[in-house]
Amino acid sequence: MPSKSDTKAHILDVAEKHFARDGFAGTSLRAIIKDAGVNVAAIAYHFGTKEELYQAVTERFAAPVVREQLERLRAEMRKEGATMEVVLRAFYEPPLKLIKKMGKKGDVLSMFLGRAQTEPEPVYSLIDEHYQACRNEFIDAFRKFNPDLQEGQYQWHFEFMLSLIVCFLTRHKPVRLRFTEDKDWEPEPVTESLVEFCLNGMTGLSKEHY
Repeated sequence: MPSKSDTKAHILDVAEKHFARDGFAGTSLRAIIKDAGVNVAAIAYHFGTKEELYQAVTERFAAPVVREQLERLRAEMRKEGATMEVVLRAFYEPPLKLIKKMGKKGDVLSMFLGRAQTEPEPVYSLIDEHYQACRNEFIDAFRKFNPDLQEGQYQWHFEFMLSLIVCFLTRHKPVRLRFTEDKDWEPEPVTESLVEFCLNGMTGLSKEHY
């Protein structure tokens, strides 16, 4: 008989797959229950509502990644001569390494993360609350390197930075298959590519572009 923790992890895996494929609105608890081979009581016991299940799927990835991103960011900002480049690397490396380590499960998670970024309100707020601390601290770092922008411009910098990794995770397979001979990807070179592209964008645009 599976343990409570095994059952909870199994439900999260199944729910993540459904939310990734069908989005929040298109996913029903009935479909998750059927696919997971559990009963309504198991969902209610471990999670409660569909919204709470969605938050649990989000938090399972967000909590360890945000924790490592912020630890990396704080460590870099304490160093003499910190740069925007190391700030960007602190943002990109933790999620890429975790997703790559997950193998096939990382493919499903990548789809979920991409779908989550396009969810309408109020669902998007369920996701965003898990990343708020991350957003705030990275934007504070942006201010130190470029103190003359307006608040909205810092927010756009974060959104552009985030969009790059979401795009990579959701589109790397078809792009590789159509235009390269790469069989797979590795976190280190992808991190460097994202950092270089984002750094050029952030430093190359003046405030008149917004």
